[in-house]
Amino acid sequence: MTEKEECVKVGLIAKPHGVGGEVVVRADTGFCADDLCYEFLLLEIDGGLVPFYAEEVRIKSNEEVLVKFEFVASHDDARRLSGCNVYIRREWTDDIADIATNNISTGFLIGYSATDKQAGYIGIITDIDNQVGANPLFVINHNDDEILVPIADELIANIDDKQKTILFDLPEGLIEL
Repeated sequence: MTEKEECVKVGLIAKPHGVGGEVVVRADTGFCADDLCYEFLLLEIDGGLVPFYAEEVRIKSNEEVLVKFEFVASHDDARRLSGCNVYIRREWTDDIADIATNNISTGFLIGYSATDKQAGYIGIITDIDNQVGANPLFVINHNDDEILVPIADELIANIDDKQKTILFDLPEGLIEL
């Protein structure tokens, strides 16, 4: 059985699509449609992760894909899956070292511990803020306050996927803003 700690939440089943059992899977903030295109996805049902094999996956937009799962044959079957969280195994993710320049999904970094070369431990990355257009931000919980750090390769010194940490090299004063 796959444990949630080995996985990352990438989206949710938004709604059925058509009458043949297809569903719309919507990517969470920090992810894109490409992050939903796997041979199978793990759906959270009754607190556990259940693998659903995809017969067909079609990209609908940057944030949505249409998925036809095996054994989901009707609109009613698809409707029962609506609202289910969608996970993938963390080990499936690509190298994310150059997240800004390679346009890699940053949502995989939610939950990582953030440390700065000068200031030391900052906090935990809790979200990705894409509301500012072309300049997405890491949202970091720092002593019950939010710190916003631009997602830029030049500010990231190292990403350690095994330890789930990011080492930043931030300009002086950014944490105090």
